[in-house]
Amino acid sequence: MNRPDPSPPPGHPSAGLPSAGPPAAESAPGQARRFLPEVQALRALAVLLVVAYHFAPGLVPGGFVGVDVFFVISGFLITGHLLREVRATGRIDLPAFWAGRVRRILPAALATVAAVVVATLLLEPETQWGLASRQALASVFSVQNWVLAADAVDYLAAEHQPTALQHFWSLGVEEQFYLVWPLLVAGAAALAAGRTVLRSRSRPRAPFPLRSGDRFPALAGALFGAVVVASLGWSIHLTGAGDPAAYFVTPTRVWELAAGGLLALGMESRPDPWPWRPWLWPGPARAAVALAGFAAIAAAAFGYDAGTPFPGGAAALPVAGTAAVIAAGRTSGPLALNRLLGLAPVQWVGDVSYSLYLWHWPVLVFLGPRLAGWTRGRDPGESPGWEAAPQVAGLVLASLLLAAASHRFIEVPARRFAPLAASRWRTLAAGTAAVALAAGLAVVPGLRQQAVVAGQQDAAGQLLADPPPDFGASAGGGLPPAYVDGTRTVVPVPARAEQDRPRLGACIQGQSSAERHECTFGAEGGTVTVALIGDSHAVQWYQPMLQAAQRNGWTLVTYLKNSCPFSAATRTLELKGRTECTEPNQRTLERILERGDIDAVVTSYWAGAEFAGSAAEGFAAYWERLEDAGIQVYPIVDTPRPGHRVPTPDCVVEHAPAPRPCGAPEGAAFERADATRQAARLEPRVDVLDFRDRFCADGFCPAVVGNVLVYRDHHHVTDTYMRTLAPAFGDRLGAALRADGLDW
Repeated sequence: MNRPDPSPPPGHPSAGLPSAGPPAAESAPGQARRFLPEVQALRALAVLLVVAYHFAPGLVPGGFVGVDVFFVISGFLITGHLLREVRATGRIDLPAFWAGRVRRILPAALATVAAVVVATLLLEPETQWGLASRQALASVFSVQNWVLAADAVDYLAAEHQPTALQHFWSLGVEEQFYLVWPLLVAGAAALAAGRTVLRSRSRPRAPFPLRSGDRFPALAGALFGAVVVASLGWSIHLTGAGDPAAYFVTPTRVWELAAGGLLALGMESRPDPWPWRPWLWPGPARAAVALAGFAAIAAAAFGYDAGTPFPGGAAALPVAGTAAVIAAGRTSGPLALNRLLGLAPVQWVGDVSYSLYLWHWPVLVFLGPRLAGWTRGRDPGESPGWEAAPQVAGLVLASLLLAAASHRFIEVPARRFAPLAASRWRTLAAGTAAVALAAGLAVVPGLRQQAVVAGQQDAAGQLLADPPPDFGASAGGGLPPAYVDGTRTVVPVPARAEQDRPRLGACIQGQSSAERHECTFGAEGGTVTVALIGDSHAVQWYQPMLQAAQRNGWTLVTYLKNSCPFSAATRTLELKGRTECTEPNQRTLERILERGDIDAVVTSYWAGAEFAGSAAEGFAAYWERLEDAGIQVYPIVDTPRPGHRVPTPDCVVEHAPAPRPCGAPEGAAFERADATRQAARLEPRVDVLDFRDRFCADGFCPAVVGNVLVYRDHHHVTDTYMRTLAPAFGDRLGAALRADGLDW
């Protein structure tokens, strides 16, 4: 996590920030303390909470609030520095300020990006290279938070594997804050002084006098407070609406940094030593406040979890706790924590906290799954359990060693490098060049992926032009082996498998949409009209349905919406504000009934979906309404899922010669919560369709069948595989329709 320089060298633009160097004697009244051990301890606590949450989230389920602690610290220290600069010099030297941020932030951050890019090329399958390039570029240009926000609301991108740079989102928030916040402080000072306070070529401005009626604190407080209120209000609104982007975007987070700025403004040193304060605010009272602050942070860290709507109003608890600890400052009395906070290990972790934050997540992503004994297939961020404690300890040790090396050999030398420290313009030029070089390196994995994929696409095109008899699920008997016809070419190309899905545009509505669009395909005025309804797992059956309609002269009508099973039961996702299903489902049912020309409904859903009530009763309620209206219902048992926890295309690339590890035993491949058959028992007039024999054979469900990749991610089937399954689907659905008297 990105923080102001704790120990600026002479001439450094952040000179004047409290130092993390050796403790000095207690400051005289009215003077700023040069050493803030409580802030260093907060840094240590914040980074350890984040590391613990990532390495063992079951231990500290709300450890993500460590980021919020960092935000308050950064806002406090940066604002304090800017306020003192305005008071002392009558101006803000923006180039010098930003040059200081360049020396403090860029060297370790760009070194991490470069290391991740190289490690990705060496250790990760080519399926991940394009995404790695995208996120590396976003990290270099400090917009990672906006990229992750866009992915969070993208239904397809939500299936992306965690990358080694996604933790750079918080650095993006801070760096965007550093671009704008000095201008806000300068604006408040300009309003108070009636003149500009930005540095110009003319002589420096005179310092602001500290006199009765000084308007600067009031104006700055009003501006800072407006930012806090507006940002917090938007954060509460967006989080309450269930928008997953709320976690990442700058407008929902900047209030936390601004709160630190308000705190700095309130604690600003003045000539008047406020002689009344020792009686109103004695050391023992401050110790109680500090303890309450740490307790608030702990309550959030251990009381929150991944299900807590965050940030929103919930972020106020760790923010208030951090502010309380900083405001309390140096404490005394029996409740004082000075000795604990000043311990050398605590202060050392605070010193290296920025590097530790940078390096711990790449260590987990790259090293975690490769450690012997680590729970197989574990995703980064998923609790490994106590049996993996030695591996977790190894990850922590590796992270600490990298952090120590980064701090000693990158952070500190870069801050003290005399040729750069002596010139802000030289620093900015060097920073620009370094960003350009890092950006050039960041695009390498993407370019390399394009080259690899181009060759694979040529081979895949030849295979599609002349497919073998046992291509995919098209074989008449049992499933063919993974590879047939003497070739290991896989279709679709794994690195492009995510795109192998029906392209129906607005005919597939997103999670947040309040509609299910009605779209018509196949024959106009067909002999039979069949509706396909459901979520993304119903979308999978579009190609088989379309081919059956075209072959038999049917009319196909679709009502498709991601994350919305066609059920009267409410999804828990809807209760969290993450999707809207109840109204669209009800309107779809009414539309089908009022049309009067739909003969049959085919429906399916992702069986891993969770419902607030009985899923089976919810499905049966809708099916009963349809059957009562004379509409035949054909629910399809959900498709199996692969056994590997990484996306199937990644697994297949890693196990190309023998991709069996990417499949799953049949007994474990189907979601246990699938309510399809249970609902059919409640409404026995429906005819359940089960195509497990087209996905599994001899008790096993493979990931590659007859040179066709079965899955495009963790559980969605590729469109190519569904096309090869279409003949069997058409035969079975046609037979079911004829058995129910719907002949043509």
